[in-house]
Amino acid sequence: MTQPSTEPLNDIFISYAHVDNESLTEGQKGWISQFHRTLEIRLRQLLGENPRIWRDMKLSGTDIFDEKIVNAFGNTRLMISIVSPRYVNSEWCNRELNEFCDKAENSGGIRVGEKARIIKVVKTPVEGDAGGGSAHNIFNSLLGFEFFDVDPETGRVREYNEEFGHEAKRNYLERVYDLAHEITGILKEMGGGQAAHTPAVNDAGRVVYLADVTSDLKGERDRIRRELLERGHTVLPDRPLPLEADEARELISDFLGKSHLAIHLIGNRYGIVPEGGDLSLVELQSSLSAKKGEQDGLHRLIWMATDNDPDSDRHATFIQALQNSSEGMATTELLVGQIEEVKNQAIKRLVVEEKSTEAEPETLALGQTEEDGEKRIYLICDQQDEEAVESLEDYLYDQGYEVKIPQFDGDEDAFVQAHQDNLKFCDGVLIFFGEASGQWVEMKLMDLLKAPGYGRTKPLTAKAVYVGPPDNRRKSRFRTRTADVILGGESINPDMLRPFLDKVGQAKGGTA
Repeated sequence: MTQPSTEPLNDIFISYAHVDNESLTEGQKGWISQFHRTLEIRLRQLLGENPRIWRDMKLSGTDIFDEKIVNAFGNTRLMISIVSPRYVNSEWCNRELNEFCDKAENSGGIRVGEKARIIKVVKTPVEGDAGGGSAHNIFNSLLGFEFFDVDPETGRVREYNEEFGHEAKRNYLERVYDLAHEITGILKEMGGGQAAHTPAVNDAGRVVYLADVTSDLKGERDRIRRELLERGHTVLPDRPLPLEADEARELISDFLGKSHLAIHLIGNRYGIVPEGGDLSLVELQSSLSAKKGEQDGLHRLIWMATDNDPDSDRHATFIQALQNSSEGMATTELLVGQIEEVKNQAIKRLVVEEKSTEAEPETLALGQTEEDGEKRIYLICDQQDEEAVESLEDYLYDQGYEVKIPQFDGDEDAFVQAHQDNLKFCDGVLIFFGEASGQWVEMKLMDLLKAPGYGRTKPLTAKAVYVGPPDNRRKSRFRTRTADVILGGESINPDMLRPFLDKVGQAKGGTA
């Protein structure tokens, strides 16, 4: 009889087919290895300590299934399955899935609230049922994280890989952000030993029905979903919609009944018509939310492009009906133009309590008002560089700047809010590149691009990466078009900082 494992509880097990970690070129890190590392970094940023992530790094598909893996499942919170054609056809991987499900049923169940303890990460899309193994049956009920897109003209699959250029790298990091946020929320809900280092739920959070879209708008939907989740809101649907009409109608209606706002993005394609139905999923969702608006006052945001080019007469009729119908229009805002406006309007709608009034200016994280005349620099550093950055912090303060660095202790929710507030109100951002990895710097640069989503109203023009010690070849070659690069040394060179500080002064409306 196998004795219960006494090993420390693991947060995550990564299940994958070993062929998917084989590098395409000599010296290149395997996709799974890179994914493991990147996810670990992002989770460490969110959790405040190292997550316990494990995977089998030694066995191959020809080895005997390791019972140690099975035994460890009883002490594992989540499984990430890296889906690929090889994975769903692998007897080994299917057994890992089944064994984890069995163990999970005996340790609190396979679901945590509305979330599953198995997370589907799609590296390579799988045609049809790919052999019809147990993996296919399990994955059908899971909302996955797709690490690829499809060229609309050629139908060619393009996997997200840091080696494939800037756009692919950005897409890859964004998807890791999404995944890490999802994992953090599940760990929080599971409680136990991890509750202390998971973010608190935003009490002001609302439920948003963000309608499923056709493939041409999937990326835009993902970006809106990411923004809403980061602000503490719940986004539905949280699972794939059924492809049978009555089942889809029932689930959509249930989700809409829980929602405070519905958002619909209408592209150029009509979309899939569920079996037994006469409306596409896109039109069905819109029709049901319109009825909910008529009955219960559900507010709707509907966006469509100015250059709409419907792919069929049926889709053209649907768009005309949206523009001309009176059903649900009393609670509907029809937006045409930049899709960013959808996010802005949604955020406005979801604000429960204003933090400020015209008579009482908004208070900053620095404890000051936006127009108090102080020039503010947000000096971002990794926790391991907290001491190394002190000389730079002191120098900037002595030059008359209000300097803010990240907080690394206390409540995670407060940390995230302070980070967003500093990005919102600062006059300049200086990212310190010391002991932290280049991957960490890329993530911080991505945060700068997200500042408008946090409520920043003016462009962030004063932004730079300060490359500090220790020196190495990779750091000396660091380049980016997102921000200026300052090659610092062991001591501070005022001349190197002057162009950045001039921009800070200009951003404030004066001189440095």
